[in-house]
Amino acid sequence: MTEEQTQALAAGRSVDIVVRLTSDASAACGGSPVGTGAAAMEPSRDDGTSYDWQESVGEPSSMTGEPSGTAWRRAVVSLDSTLPEAETLFRSAIVSLDAIPGNEIEGISPLYHVSNFDGPDAMAAVVQLHTRLDARSLIGALGTIEAAHADQIDLDLVDMEGVSSNEPNCRVPWPSAAQRAQVLAPWFDMDPDARLGGDPVSFLLAMAPDAGRVGVLSDDWILGGER
Repeated sequence: MTEEQTQALAAGRSVDIVVRLTSDASAACGGSPVGTGAAAMEPSRDDGTSYDWQESVGEPSSMTGEPSGTAWRRAVVSLDSTLPEAETLFRSAIVSLDAIPGNEIEGISPLYHVSNFDGPDAMAAVVQLHTRLDARSLIGALGTIEAAHADQIDLDLVDMEGVSSNEPNCRVPWPSAAQRAQVLAPWFDMDPDARLGGDPVSFLLAMAPDAGRVGVLSDDWILGGER
């Protein structure tokens, strides 16, 4: 992303990221060699707006500082929050996710409103990225971003190209995503040809039990400002 795009996304509260890469290697989530190891994520809240983590994704390149010897893969991440300021939180989280070495945001969905019968209404969105992290590392990174935002936002790895895992704390594709319109609707808007577990997202959305409870709030929310 360009500097101008990042500044636009960061309208509101931004999050600084410090990443320390180590060379400890272990199997990737699901046995798929997306990266060279799993991450040990230990968020450290310094001033409420920054955090550190240690991540085992291989030796950093001397030229770029990014992990070497890892393949780029497409991943889809969902965002949701019940707070009124969810839109600002989403922008901050996306900036954080894009800033991680080995990640590159390539698609952002419209912002959706979710009507809930058994709790407060929510906002939801989906992003697509290319990543060099393995699935477990990316899930750990999402948890660290959640912690940096005081767990006021939920981030979930919905799908990762070429990865299928049913391991505890590393289920890919995300099991409940196929029945959740708040994930499927923004994903379909972002990528009409998307598939989840071999099924078209368009088909899954038509069958989702909560399809009538989601609706678009904004197409250009990521730029900030009034709708």
